[in-house]
Amino acid sequence: MTLSSTEIASFVDGEHTGPETTVSGVEALDAADSDEFAFCIYTDPTYVRTSDAGVIVCPPEMKPVEGRTLVRVAEPKLAFVKIANEYFVEPIEETQIHPTAVVEPEAVIGDRTVIGPGAYVASCVEIGNDCTIRAGAVLGSEGFGFARESDGRLHRQIHQGCVIIGDNVEIGPNSSVDRAVFGKTVVEDGAKLSGQVHLAHQVRIGRDTTVAYGSGFAGGATVGERVTIHPHVSVATDVTIGDDAEIGMNAGVLSGVPDGTTVVGTPARSISEQ
Repeated sequence: MTLSSTEIASFVDGEHTGPETTVSGVEALDAADSDEFAFCIYTDPTYVRTSDAGVIVCPPEMKPVEGRTLVRVAEPKLAFVKIANEYFVEPIEETQIHPTAVVEPEAVIGDRTVIGPGAYVASCVEIGNDCTIRAGAVLGSEGFGFARESDGRLHRQIHQGCVIIGDNVEIGPNSSVDRAVFGKTVVEDGAKLSGQVHLAHQVRIGRDTTVAYGSGFAGGATVGERVTIHPHVSVATDVTIGDDAEIGMNAGVLSGVPDGTTVVGTPARSISEQ
């Protein structure tokens, strides 16, 4: 694929400055060659001058640099990602299941979904369209549920619910999503889970929420839409996190988080209270 700088500007509705040129690939700003395009989030022109990229997507505040081709947009990283996905990423045309993955016959797998090496998908799982389940992920295992007698002996809790994964969901390597005791464990459309994330029984992760690596959610936790969960967050049983909230790294969330609130620490508190 060869793409002109004016085509790039038109695709993202950006402002083109500098000479017309073409690119045939993408690369990081400090490693790109003249036939590649990159993005820059900074307004200091030094970053542009020291890069060899043929086209650079940058903020509107970036001043023109003589001899350099710029496409100025409000959100350079977003524009770069859209262009790369549209022109330089091979689209998935059909569902792909790695030979080493185990998908039980009763599981439901949507269209154009990719299931990676060593993944396990139990019979109680339904996965939507355009999903990515990365290596080693386990979907539908029985959860960590027991009843304890007075003498301390433990008896396993029955788990007969299911796991529902929406459309355009990504579940990272070595993550686990437990089946519900009763009802459903749910990951809604567009949510993205990084590696080593754990969802216990009856957890619900809302639409377009991101969960960074190493985070865990106890049974019944509910996370709203467009929430940002940073690395190594722990969320307690039956806690609800509202829409558009943000949870800081290593936070221990022991009580509910209102919509649009940023919390940090253990126990997690709003940054306005810190």
